[in-house]
Amino acid sequence: MLRIELIKPLKKYFVISSSILFFIYGCGGGSESPSSPSPNYSINGTVSGMDNIRSLDLSLGSENLTISQNGNFSFTQLLEEGVEYEIEIEREPARQDCEITNETGVINNIDVTNVEIICSDDETIPLFALDRLHKIRLTMSVEEWRALELDTLRSNYSINDASGPAFSWTSWTHSEIYRQADFEYLDDQGGVIASVENVGFKMQGNTSRRYPVDYDSNPAKPRRFSFAIKFDEKFDEDESVYSCVDINGVPASVGPGLPCLGIIGQNIPDYPEADDRVFMGVEKLRFRYNKHDPSYQREVLTHELMNRIGLPVARATHAQVELIVTGTGQTLYGQPLPQTYNMGVFTMVEQVDKPFLKRYYDENDYLFKVGPPGNLAGSSVVDTNCDPYEDTVIYYNENFCVIGVEKSDPESAEEWLGTVNYLNQDYVNTPINQEGSEGNISQFLPYKPDYDLKTKKKSVSEAREALREFAQFVQTNPSVTQLGEQFDIPGFIKAQAAEIVVGAVDHYVRVANNYYLYYNEPTEKWIYMPNDLDYTHIDRPAPNCAEDPTIEVCNGYFNPRTFADTIAIRAFPSGDHPHWAGEPFYPNDPPILWNLVFSDENNKARLYEEIQGILDSFFDWSIIGPLLQERKNRLHQAIITTDAADPGSNPTGLTISCNEQYNPEEIEGNEAGFCDPSRASIRRFIEERRTVLLQEISEN
Repeated sequence: MLRIELIKPLKKYFVISSSILFFIYGCGGGSESPSSPSPNYSINGTVSGMDNIRSLDLSLGSENLTISQNGNFSFTQLLEEGVEYEIEIEREPARQDCEITNETGVINNIDVTNVEIICSDDETIPLFALDRLHKIRLTMSVEEWRALELDTLRSNYSINDASGPAFSWTSWTHSEIYRQADFEYLDDQGGVIASVENVGFKMQGNTSRRYPVDYDSNPAKPRRFSFAIKFDEKFDEDESVYSCVDINGVPASVGPGLPCLGIIGQNIPDYPEADDRVFMGVEKLRFRYNKHDPSYQREVLTHELMNRIGLPVARATHAQVELIVTGTGQTLYGQPLPQTYNMGVFTMVEQVDKPFLKRYYDENDYLFKVGPPGNLAGSSVVDTNCDPYEDTVIYYNENFCVIGVEKSDPESAEEWLGTVNYLNQDYVNTPINQEGSEGNISQFLPYKPDYDLKTKKKSVSEAREALREFAQFVQTNPSVTQLGEQFDIPGFIKAQAAEIVVGAVDHYVRVANNYYLYYNEPTEKWIYMPNDLDYTHIDRPAPNCAEDPTIEVCNGYFNPRTFADTIAIRAFPSGDHPHWAGEPFYPNDPPILWNLVFSDENNKARLYEEIQGILDSFFDWSIIGPLLQERKNRLHQAIITTDAADPGSNPTGLTISCNEQYNPEEIEGNEAGFCDPSRASIRRFIEERRTVLLQEISEN
């Protein structure tokens, strides 16, 4: 018997054996050897339970088979009698687990037809179910709650960041330090389904950050703010870096007034038991308050649409959050502890991280979170002479690379203020960075790269070079065919179609913001992934700067038309209609990927096809209206009984006005009664947006 080894392309070796008879004749003569029998038996099976988000990949020897829908499947190769075979699942559908039966055997004079694959949802699916209001309880000590306030107050870097001048409205607070809390996941009646102790809890956001306490209320009480929960936080850093100190440089109560309000910074003991810990398959969850959205509906709706069409984006659902602050014989805001607050309803969002990538791509390769002005154009992203932040011993350098790993907080008080100052009461116990360059300032400055590496951070040098090479390639103005060899063009077209439909103007094309770039090693292609979808389904008129050029926003650095007249935006230029790439927010380089991809008329046609598919399958008020009505009914009581204060404005005066005050009429009510009567209801946005896009498609 001759054994023939075939190498599988992705996983392991396996063996096909067959009996081949060789007739050996003496020199000088003999008849020819009979030929081997022709392969004539097929391998077949069925798949069930698979969703439509991503395909299923199988292998049989060197043959790979991609299955995109439930039903029957067949491999193309035919096998001889007596051959051993083995089918393996090389990649499961996203967010699903698949079991295979009858996957091995020996060919026995008949086609194989009994291979069965059954797929089912993985453990994360119930956590993001859209048919219930999820309930979360967080319990933390008064010391930890107040330490969160201290971190917010003291992490002010509004003068500079590591690479240049900072915007005060995004830098008045910058802490990413995790405080400690206990997490409980509740059923509809408030019973505990599961609990995780000692999780990480931190404020999150950019322009959405808010001071966590409303002192204008009587008594004072927590505000609603966006935050993150990290289940695998080990607390292996110095969490007391922003504390005021005593004469010996030890964290101490200094107050009751500013700069520390009498709060003592808390360093948390290391918790190595949390390493690689997950809850229902996730390591981290984000909770976002209803920024820009009195209806509480827009962000979840957009996540649902994008997931339905198979984009690699986070899932999102609604969750009610209860906060309990504990303490023995202590008070908070003049009230005895413990205190319990209904913090209201948040959008609970899946984190795009290593577990997400493993679920979606079966890989964990380079993932960059991109912020403005990161659109792969311009000289900074391809600069080979920039200074890598991770190799430096200085804290300010305008030549730091724009590709790197963000560092938000100092590792110690000594790094924050410097060796000379960190033990000096007269320096530490002042409003650091809050009195301009004339006052006491920090040595440490946060490093905020435009392209922030989120995975494989120890390989930042290699990741930087990989992204830089891609940007250099893109800037050579390759053909669409050449671009498609390194970039997932179909995925980009699908993502742009979705962003255009929902009016996600705060993303790649207009603002060079709010997306991920992921390098998928098996395909050797970069993938575009939308992120942060809170500013969608919103329309307001642009200021008439031509008629009144004295309007303040008409004379600023940013373009006031970027976020306006969203309903009327077309995909491509047409007459005097606004179009998707027509109003960049910054005086910035053009959206190079958009320009390259849609220089091809075929890709324009594909974009229209994707838009039409979204309009036909989901973006229709007859479909969305009943969904939102059902969700409104489910959320209403939890929202109106919220104890926490509305987010309000941040201390720099960046005011959202009343756009965060609950108003369910924003779903389909009379706009004249809205807090901002110039805004469109969700219903009007959808109905008129459909009309605009269908008109454009019909003309092309």
